[in-house]
Amino acid sequence: MDFPPFDEMLVIELGQAVAGPYIGTLLADLGAEVIHIERPKVGDLARHWIPIKADLSFYFGVVNRNKKSMTLDLKHEKGKEIFFKLAEKADVIIENFVPGVVKKLGVDYEAVKKINPDIVYCHVSGFGQDGPYRDRPAFDQLIQGEAGIISYTGTRDTPCKINIPITDLLASMYGVYAVLAALLRREKTGEGMEIDISLFDCAVTMMLNLMNMAIVEGMKDEELRMGTKYFLATPYEPYPAGDGKLVNIVVATEWHWREFCKAVGLEKLIDDPRFATNRDRLKNREELERIIVEKLKGKTRDEWVEILLKAGVPSGAVNTIREVIEHPQTKYRKTVVDVDYPGLGKIKLFNNPVKFSGFEIEVKRPPKLGEHTEEVLKSIGYDIEEIEGLKSEGVV
Repeated sequence: MDFPPFDEMLVIELGQAVAGPYIGTLLADLGAEVIHIERPKVGDLARHWIPIKADLSFYFGVVNRNKKSMTLDLKHEKGKEIFFKLAEKADVIIENFVPGVVKKLGVDYEAVKKINPDIVYCHVSGFGQDGPYRDRPAFDQLIQGEAGIISYTGTRDTPCKINIPITDLLASMYGVYAVLAALLRREKTGEGMEIDISLFDCAVTMMLNLMNMAIVEGMKDEELRMGTKYFLATPYEPYPAGDGKLVNIVVATEWHWREFCKAVGLEKLIDDPRFATNRDRLKNREELERIIVEKLKGKTRDEWVEILLKAGVPSGAVNTIREVIEHPQTKYRKTVVDVDYPGLGKIKLFNNPVKFSGFEIEVKRPPKLGEHTEEVLKSIGYDIEEIEGLKSEGVV
């Protein structure tokens, strides 16, 4: 296979910010033609998020590679007419407006289904299309709070959010999973499908064993908030090395414990009853930590990583952002790539992390606002004179 799997798929994206658009990005990576529909003159709200250089919001850039952008006023009757001409040809529609907005605009699933019965129509919203919280505002910060993430993350004294839009990104990944499942079902049945993705639902499922620790073990959130420590095992955390950098150590089994002690020169702890088992080590965590911290002062982070890996003990560095960008694995795997952007030269974008044997994903720059409007309109039958008229009316 020398072509991407979705090279004949058309995706219409009525999205902004992260959760909806990133679904489109992941589909675009696989060859789909993704048309990101934006408000004339204003665009996706992410275009106004820092850092901004020239006309590019780099936040918008990392979320919208490989797409086309067209401007369209969906409140205008001619705007809706254009939308339906596109929807008639589309395979997938993605929207992440507040629930009820697409219905109010008249571009909802039922309206599209009348002209395109096999459409896959994916809604992404904070709390879903129904339920008592349906109409609440939903940004990652709010969802992290409602779903408990802030309550069980951080230290015992200080709750903390995860410093990436984790609920948006997780919902996007579930969204792609759902869209692909719906497309596979359509192949078998010929029927389209409506999909309802909730950031809240997706975020709640991330609790995994935290739910069991609260319900079964009776642990309180503040007891589970252990910073970089792990509530199920120790040593299983980063420790400061002699150069002030952090070495990440994972002692996951009793065999790892014995090899760790031998590798760092703490053989005397192997037979110490305070640390004989993981349960004992958890009970005496603070005392053990003092011993390990003192011992690790003797060498640098990278020296300890090499020693521990040679001994078979899982370990690694706690890298800074800049170290990650320059990481040999990042470079080898082309996880971050340089792409030309008009007026700015080379900018850094993320590559799709999945590798396929049949083709290599090409990373194309994010589109300028409305850059492909004329191209898209021509593809559905509008001529230059008509397009100029639509522009003068503010439709596009």
